[in-house]
Amino acid sequence: MKALGILALSLVALQASAARLHVRGTVTDAATRQPIAEALVRVYKDGVKQHVLHTGAGGHYGITLDNGAQYVIRFSLPGRVTKCFGIDTHGPAWEDDHSVKDVEVEMTLFERVAGLDLSFFDMPMGLARFTPMTGYLSWNKEYEERILPEAARLYAEVMLRRDPLLAKHP
Repeated sequence: MKALGILALSLVALQASAARLHVRGTVTDAATRQPIAEALVRVYKDGVKQHVLHTGAGGHYGITLDNGAQYVIRFSLPGRVTKCFGIDTHGPAWEDDHSVKDVEVEMTLFERVAGLDLSFFDMPMGLARFTPMTGYLSWNKEYEERILPEAARLYAEVMLRRDPLLAKHP
């Protein structure tokens, strides 16, 4: 039993010194692509809220993630549809690798439309996997291909309801 405790401590120490992922980006308006200030960014680690921050005037956010966890990063603003993406940081790591890998993720938010069910956007708009040993981040293309048609259909419906002239001039 004592050996098991030592192994667990060794694994924790190894994870603490492995390559880590820094996620940064800009929150923008989906229609204008202009930065959104004061968007709420919530970071959940293994289902528990860990960090809450707001974007600044330029719409920027940034957070460094620990290894060995599942993350959901959720973006919201009153009157806008909340969106999120997920990152898995589990995996082997080199001992004493203190590097930090950067990835930039833009998140677009759009206005809510009364009477339109947009709960689809509660699902992650992307899923990624970060491998601490290699510092490689990969996005799940199959997942994106499955959700993209419905996301595009709903966004088109939002735009049509916001601007009925779009329906007459495709």
